[in-house]
Amino acid sequence: MNEHGFVKSVHRSLPSELYKWKIHDTYTGGVPDAFYAGPSGVLFVEYKYIPKLPVRNTTKLRTTLSPIQIEWLNKMHKFGSAKVAVVIGAEETAVILTAGEWSNPLTKQEYVKRCVPRKNVGDWIKDQIEQKNVDNKSATPDVGKVLHINEGDV
Repeated sequence: MNEHGFVKSVHRSLPSELYKWKIHDTYTGGVPDAFYAGPSGVLFVEYKYIPKLPVRNTTKLRTTLSPIQIEWLNKMHKFGSAKVAVVIGAEETAVILTAGEWSNPLTKQEYVKRCVPRKNVGDWIKDQIEQKNVDNKSATPDVGKVLHINEGDV
């Protein structure tokens, strides 16, 4: 498997009603590989795939995140308006890095300790962008209340 196949397998596991976009931007450097959107917000994910984990536990994984990718991820994380993550896949597993964790090197030992089955990545993405409102109220806000419009003003 390669990175493309890894991303494709994650996308196949997502419900069809969730918006997913495999970004291919040749004009702007640093933009993550994928964009996801749902009722609870948006998520950008940069994917990296390692075909085989190193032999030694102390070996740092080569994720090939470029400085401009790290800058982009850090900037979006700081803005706070969109969720961002780096998903590192290896074989049939993955590690999900959030909140600036992508800036720190990851060893094989740390990877093995934190990894989840590859199929769980789709569940995690879904959890990040699906509506979490479980009460009986509508998830759609009353536009009149949001815009403070009264019937007499229209």
